[in-house]
Amino acid sequence: MKQLWPEELEGFLKEHGEGEYTLVDVREKEAYEAEHMPGSICIPALELSARVGELDPSRKTVFICARGAKSLATALIFEGKVQPEGDVYNLMGGIDAWMGRLAYGLPKIRLVGLHDDLPRMLVAAMDLEKGAWRFYQRLEKVMGGIGPVALVRRLAAVEISHMNLLHSRLKRIDPQAPDSVTLVNSLPGALAEGGESVATLFRQLENGDLDWKSLFEAALTFEMAAYEMYRGLAESMDGEAAEIFYAMAEAEKGHIRMLLTEIDAKAGSVL
Repeated sequence: MKQLWPEELEGFLKEHGEGEYTLVDVREKEAYEAEHMPGSICIPALELSARVGELDPSRKTVFICARGAKSLATALIFEGKVQPEGDVYNLMGGIDAWMGRLAYGLPKIRLVGLHDDLPRMLVAAMDLEKGAWRFYQRLEKVMGGIGPVALVRRLAAVEISHMNLLHSRLKRIDPQAPDSVTLVNSLPGALAEGGESVATLFRQLENGDLDWKSLFEAALTFEMAAYEMYRGLAESMDGEAAEIFYAMAEAEKGHIRMLLTEIDAKAGSVL
């Protein structure tokens, strides 16, 4: 799957004739009808499984959303389901960047600290994973037993598995590092994986400012940010460090697929 920057889109459209590509807007119908890219079709992310037959796998396919997170996740799902012959692209920054409303950029790899030593980077990554775990823990409490509680518990459990994976790599590099429970308990977990303040997300949850749909889109957004962050780190490094962060990117990809697939299956009750 390839990234397509907004300034590259015009050249892409000029280089390829009609019938060679498909622009797929994965936002909800209402958002699409209010504003969309000329020539694009609307297939909301949660309808992809049911409507995947509408897409020609031999064409190049460009996925689009508001800011690029949901479309990136949907592109990954499409690749996994269809294994298309044509290239698959995600429009970085989405409609907002294309319209000049968003100062888009590379993933926030600074959250882990690209120039720190590797053990410190792994601890910083564990801290972000803990932030995501705290979000899912609080979400389960707010739900009060109503809704897809089992899914939220599974998402929280995956964050724990990610922390354990990072810790196992840390212990290989630094045998003197604290045990996993001690280290995780010492971390604040103040930010989710995309850099969002967990405290702000908590306030939105408790004030009722996030409905079910927004909750899971927020979760999807910071999971995608984590995937991009780890991939960006891996591509900026080499040797063991690159191998570790590629493994984390792959783990995040699996998490994203689980999130989208399960929400898709429960769309009627969840959203």
